[in-house]
Amino acid sequence: MPGIVLTTDLSQESQRAFAPVKALAQKLGLTVTLFTVIEDLPFEPTAGGLMAVYPDPEQVRRDWQKSLDDLADKFGRDVCTKVVLLEAADVSRAIVDFAAKEKADYIAMATHGRSGLRRLLLGSVAEQIVRQAHVPLLLYPPAA
Repeated sequence: MPGIVLTTDLSQESQRAFAPVKALAQKLGLTVTLFTVIEDLPFEPTAGGLMAVYPDPEQVRRDWQKSLDDLADKFGRDVCTKVVLLEAADVSRAIVDFAAKEKADYIAMATHGRSGLRRLLLGSVAEQIVRQAHVPLLLYPPAA
């Protein structure tokens, strides 16, 4: 059943979109899929000759899944009928592809509002989604 794919990076900032998305979904009679992506980055445990502790990927996945389930409970399971966690190297592409596969009516997300050097270094998932998506987007910018 198509509906709204609401993306979250589990941060408090990403939760700004929850209330307006819930209200919109209820008004339009849509369901919400709460969606997150664990960025699959290459990890070099001995970079620069220093030994690093390699995070257990299964534990990371369990922790993220628990946090995602907790957020879905907070959102309200009456509207949020599905939670999905994926692992991908390209977060924006994973979001766009998932929304297309699910035939979503909308993709919704809060933007972090980075600018300048932070945006250059960290990129903008929202900007990439705007460029790639073939589904209407609901973007919630940070408060002024």
